[in-house]
Amino acid sequence: MTSTSFDPGAVRLRLRWQAGSATGFDLRVERPAVATIMRGRQADQAVRSIPLLYSICSAAQAAAAQLALQAARGMAQEPVIDDGVRTEAMREHLWRLLLDWPRMLGLQLQERLLAEARRRLADADFQAWMAAELSGPFEQIEAAARALPAFAAADGSPFLPPLAAAETVALWPRLDAAFAAAPMYCGAAAETGALARHDEITGAAPLAARIRARIADLHESNGLGRVSAAPVATGVGRAAVETARGLLVHEITLDGERIAEYVIVAPTEWNFHPHGRLRAWLANSEAATPEALRALAAQAVLALDPCVRCAIDIDA
Repeated sequence: MTSTSFDPGAVRLRLRWQAGSATGFDLRVERPAVATIMRGRQADQAVRSIPLLYSICSAAQAAAAQLALQAARGMAQEPVIDDGVRTEAMREHLWRLLLDWPRMLGLQLQERLLAEARRRLADADFQAWMAAELSGPFEQIEAAARALPAFAAADGSPFLPPLAAAETVALWPRLDAAFAAAPMYCGAAAETGALARHDEITGAAPLAARIRARIADLHESNGLGRVSAAPVATGVGRAAVETARGLLVHEITLDGERIAEYVIVAPTEWNFHPHGRLRAWLANSEAATPEALRALAAQAVLALDPCVRCAIDIDA
């Protein structure tokens, strides 16, 4: 349950439509200052409160917080699949594939199949059931996505590979609020998530590829639900978790048994970087009307899947 006094933030996208194309692009991710909320609190108490603040991916947030605290106390965690985090991520994928994408594409919502799929997730025969019952709806969704108008241009933004905590430390020795707000990989804005885990999926239209990658995650996770942690320095620990949306990183700095600093780098900040994939897709994109541009933007946002609400404004 999300705390009634805590707002996890929002993505705000503003485009200008003029003479059949987008002529302006402004993207902002607004987040609360988690470090300010946590700083000075007793460490165990602070970590227990993290999943209460985030209703989406709460199991992943809880795992990241606990492991980062353990690492700050000197205890590493080798990469391992956390069944609770993986199940949570699969539930997220099923919701998107059976409700949100059908709604976006004008297809029939699959509420009954969603309820049945989520009930069966822990069953040994889930894969066989999914192949029998969900293949048809999944194929229909992917086909409808392939038929959508193409984006103005592809882009060369890299994909962020599924990284263990120790690998993130090698790339970024310390994290801070500036990096968390606009993270970079090898000097560029990068995309994280299902397609980054399944880079064998090539040649498909951009939206269809990301739908296919979610389906692939349900069949073969390629690290979905993987958790790890590594000490960064004395009193500093970092955890990495592969969520449905991509890489989630927590870094905790302790002052005794109180939180001195707390940094969270979430998948949304990767996928909605102001100079990332969304800009490449939408800046200068063609659309016959402002309403068509809004629809194009909504499809792109759903493909990149923010973990917070998204407001899309079109100036015409």
